Order: sequence, then structure tokens, then C-alpha cells
Amino acid sequence: MRTRLPTTTLLALATLVVGCTRDNPSVLNGVQPTVTATHPPATPGPAMSMPPTTPSTTSPAAAAADGVSGTVVETMDSGGYTYAKLDRGTTPVWVAGPETKLAIGTKIGTVTGSKMVAFRSNTLNRTFDEIYFINDFPVTGSAPANPHTALPTAPATTEVIAPAPGGQTIAQLFAGKTALAGKPVVVRGKVVKVNNGILDHNWLHLQDGTGAAGTNDVTITTAATVALGDVVVVRGKLVTDKDFGAGYKYDVLIEDAAIATK
Repeated sequence: MRTRLPTTTLLALATLVVGCTRDNPSVLNGVQPTVTATHPPATPGPAMSMPPTTPSTTSPAAAAADGVSGTVVETMDSGGYTYAKLDRGTTPVWVAGPETKLAIGTKIGTVTGSKMVAFRSNTLNRTFDEIYFINDFPVTGSAPANPHTALPTAPATTEVIAPAPGGQTIAQLFAGKTALAGKPVVVRGKVVKVNNGILDHNWLHLQDGTGAAGTNDVTITTAATVALGDVVVVRGKLVTDKDFGAGYKYDVLIEDAAIATK
């Protein structure tokens, strides 16, 4: 025996069907369902494709376009895009745009971008807590003098300088850089190049007579002041593959070092 549906139920079903079409079967009662965005909306200006991503399943959609500006403090290129960390006087912010040669210290003017949260870059194998996608990098100020070019130099050190107690030679720093990365190191050597007051640090190059071309000179950043030709003991954290942008990249760098003479 068939059960007859109440008239009210039949009317309700008929109402749901109205507005559905073959091309839009999900339209109910003329209302289009909400679709969550998985990519940021286009920003004003020429469209820029987003870098390859793996959107987080918990990431919210892109926020409305906002203006960002600041000074470049870190930069990297990957997959045809430039990623830059900007110091804006408060919380630093990451931006990404078309591949552009940027040096540390370059000032970027206000540019409109779309903010993404928990954005995953496959090419960098990294997730950014927050990043703005922009169409270009409007440079409003050049970078300060680069600490790696046109510096006064002392003659290269050919005599071997004995390492400090518990320290390494410069050749050993390069040979063991993978194991030493992120760790404190001690090295003694002769100051062969100096440039003070760049990016809030003094920059110097040290040699101790060990190593070959490319592994005989280590760069150091410090708040201390030394003179060209001084023999000093340096204590600081060793970092590897440090990229300052504009083609200046260091296999080995000792950061924020404390320095004592001999």
C-alpha cells in the first residue's frame, strides 16, 4: 500500500525544484551557494599568476586588498617570483611579486596587495603566516652603500695565524659549515677589509692564511670597531648561505660577533 505524501510536503519539494537548471543544478530557490576562495583575488593592475601553492584546508580566503610599504630586510627568488620581507617600523611583513632584483635596504613605496594567511609555497618548501601578493615593487629609495664592494683592503694574509684556543681556522669553518651552522664559533685572523655603519652593523673580512680562493676569507658583522690590519679574535654565530639580494650571497658569515684584539 502506497503512502500518500501530505500536500504541504509536495509543495515544499516543488519550491526547491524551482530555479534549478541544467547548467546550474546547485542553484536552489534562485540563490547561488557560497564558494570559498582558494587563491587570492586579483590585485589592481596587470594580472599576476600566483606561485605554485598548496592551500591549507584551514586557511581563510584572501583578505581585501591593503596597502603595504617598508624597507627590504630579507629577500629570495624562487620559481620566477621575488619574496621580500619588509620592515615597516612595527611588525615585519612578507610580500611576493614578479622576480625583481632587490638589495637589502631598498625602500618599497606603498603598493596594494591581497593578503593571504597560512600560504604554502611549494617552490620554497615554506609556509608564510601572512603574505601580500603584489604586482610590482615600487622602489622609492635606493639601498645604502653595499658592505661588500669598493672597500679599502689590506694585503692578503699569507702567513698562517694560529687559531684561538678552542677555535677553528677559517679553512675549517668553510669545511665544516654544515655542522657548524647556527652554532657559536671562535676564529682568529687579520682584518683585511672594513666598512662601518652599514645596515646598523660594522662589516669586516678576516683572513688567517688558511684555505684557498673562496675559502680563505670570512665576513663578519659586529657592533665593535676595528682597524684595518688588526689581528683579532672573533666570537659569534656562524650562518650559511646568507642572501642579501642583488647577487650578494655568502656561503659562510659570522653574525653579531664580539671581537677582542689577539
